[in-house]
Amino acid sequence: MTSLRTFALLGSLFILGLTFYLIEGVLVPFVLAWVLAYLLVPWVDRLQARMPRLLAIVLAFLMVFIGIAILLLGLIPALQGQITRFLATLPAYAHHLSLTLDALATRLHLPIAPGAVANHLEQQVRHLGTHLLEAPSALLNTATGMIRLAVLVALVPIVSFYLLRDWHHLSAGIESFLSAPARASLKAFLQSSDRVLRRFIHGQLLVMLAIGVGYSLGFGLTGINLGLVLGVLAGLVSVVPFASFVLGGLPALLLAMLQFHDLTHPLMILGTIGLTEFVGNTILTPVLVGRFVQVHPAVVLLSIFAGGALYGILGMLLALPVAASVSAYWGQRISDPQAAAADAQPAADP
Repeated sequence: MTSLRTFALLGSLFILGLTFYLIEGVLVPFVLAWVLAYLLVPWVDRLQARMPRLLAIVLAFLMVFIGIAILLLGLIPALQGQITRFLATLPAYAHHLSLTLDALATRLHLPIAPGAVANHLEQQVRHLGTHLLEAPSALLNTATGMIRLAVLVALVPIVSFYLLRDWHHLSAGIESFLSAPARASLKAFLQSSDRVLRRFIHGQLLVMLAIGVGYSLGFGLTGINLGLVLGVLAGLVSVVPFASFVLGGLPALLLAMLQFHDLTHPLMILGTIGLTEFVGNTILTPVLVGRFVQVHPAVVLLSIFAGGALYGILGMLLALPVAASVSAYWGQRISDPQAAAADAQPAADP
């Protein structure tokens, strides 16, 4: 009977995964709505103690939307301004880089055409910068993009609203389909997973914010043209091991050398990278995320690439929380031998 249950569970997981794969494009707004509702449930429950639940949901949405609007209205113009100024000074950077590479090629007797590398680099960076500046307008000028954006913007809050309104009723309805022993086991597992996921999501967001602010402040004090852009990028990708250093730190170091032509500013960039990475990964991550929610860097990379390959944006969105939950579960089982022994005992057949 136990092997039959295991086979049925594996078959159900396979069918569920195949279903997600086939309808991944349709599920994206609903998954985003569930994530938003999942994060807002504690706020709504606390506010419900002082007001009706519907009013608590509306107030929670208002706080979220006002925060996002303030962030975007303050951040997007600054980012566009830095990109515009960088594109204006790009020919000077390319000229300096061309002279440096030509001198190096001459010294090493390398068969490189004068200015070829620098010209190619300038074209690629200018192409990327132009796309970054034109991306919002291009999206709004495309009918398909406007429809998808409108559906996404409208559908996610609506679905989240109904999920928040009936969250506890939906949970109770799902539990009612299970037998009493299975209900107790599932409830204990979901409560443990809920604590792990909330700590992981909230902690990881705070770490991303800290790394992004640290990089942005350090780069801004250094004076490089793309300081805010690279700082925001470093914060967004910091969930991937070494990505903040590769996509934020190294370009900032190159810009400091091209812009100031000295050693002081590159050393300031290196100090910013070292201090921010040390504080973010060595101090904040263990405190905010937790010892049992640590995910091995190889598992992080595998989860992101595998989730993206299988389910696209939906897979990348769910990959890290799932990996964190599984990692925390095994970490707790290893640290608690009694729980592991209890899990290993076969359940009595009804």
